[in-house]
Amino acid sequence: MTGTINRKFTRREFATLVLGAALAGGASRVSAAVNPAEGYVGRIAGEVMSLANSGAKGNALRGKFASVLNRYINLRTIANFALGPYQKKLPAGDKNEFYTLFNNYAAALFVYYVDDFKGSDLEIISTSKQGSFTTITSAIVLKGGGREQVKWRLVPAGGGYKVSDINIKGVWLTIATKKRFSDVLNRSKGDFEALFAELREAETW
Repeated sequence: MTGTINRKFTRREFATLVLGAALAGGASRVSAAVNPAEGYVGRIAGEVMSLANSGAKGNALRGKFASVLNRYINLRTIANFALGPYQKKLPAGDKNEFYTLFNNYAAALFVYYVDDFKGSDLEIISTSKQGSFTTITSAIVLKGGGREQVKWRLVPAGGGYKVSDINIKGVWLTIATKKRFSDVLNRSKGDFEALFAELREAETW
């Protein structure tokens, strides 16, 4: 699958956007986590690193990542925003299938590229608060060299936090997914089966 997002984003770049918070969790440690929001990011790091090194593969690993992502990332909110004006047109009877496919798609993207993020370090650069949102800026130090700045936006949830949006390469996840889904639905003239078919392709990666 080679769909595009804005600046001709590849599937690798889209995977990083969808899973930025979790990919940052590929780090072996989190530097300078000094408050609950940063500690939350550190917990993601521990769980994802454990999975990345578990030796599990295929459907088993995808299922475990889906569980982690559902705990830490507000995927349903992101999925709804990604539909844009089409959200109101999604048949009620198809909503559960859409959310399930979106969750599986996100997990499959992570599994597809998980080896690229093993053995990294995550450095916390800054934390800022605006209204109910907490934005953390960090840098992923990749095992193969190089550094990738990642920002993620947290919202209060159940006495803790949930990831509501992620920014990599200057692009916010919510905007990128909305562009991608809108392109598919515009081409299909609003036929959701075309979008569902694209999401199902993740099962074959």
